[in-house]
Amino acid sequence: MKRMTIMVTILAALALTAAVVAWYRDQHPAVISRTEYVKVPEIKTVTKIKRVMVAVKEVVTIEKPVIVEKLKLPEEIAKDENKQVIATGEVTPYEGKTNVVTVLDTKSGESRVIARQQPLPFIDFENRRELGLRYGPSVKNGMEADIYGRWDFLRIAGAHLGLYAEANSNGDAKAMISVGYRW
Repeated sequence: MKRMTIMVTILAALALTAAVVAWYRDQHPAVISRTEYVKVPEIKTVTKIKRVMVAVKEVVTIEKPVIVEKLKLPEEIAKDENKQVIATGEVTPYEGKTNVVTVLDTKSGESRVIARQQPLPFIDFENRRELGLRYGPSVKNGMEADIYGRWDFLRIAGAHLGLYAEANSNGDAKAMISVGYRW
């Protein structure tokens, strides 16, 4: 019984720590928006590097009226002739951060976007939540409905630790610790 109490205490401490970390991270949310273009923050190590002027004869831009229409760019860019689109890119989804850099070839005037995913830390607090319903045939009781919830709050390499609970239409309910491996 003492061993069980220690395990529950450790799990509760981890869950509480994860909740505090999740709350803190939500106070500084990711800046990417689904509805509009937003300026992304610079890579932190780059903010301390001095800016210098480089002479460029010409810069190749993307035809502004067409790209504004196709990408539905904001008015601040569309109506300002001093703001030109020089490169675009798509970044695939990733659990961690991806650094993005725009590079200008000063000889040709062309620009391109390069990106690199930052490795995930070995241990990290995550805040993945899920609520759901299930309905379908059961081996024991004909048709059955379930309601469930899961909260994954700690990741160690590819292993995710969390809490899971479910209740079904037969009156059964359970609450469990969950550990899963994802790749």
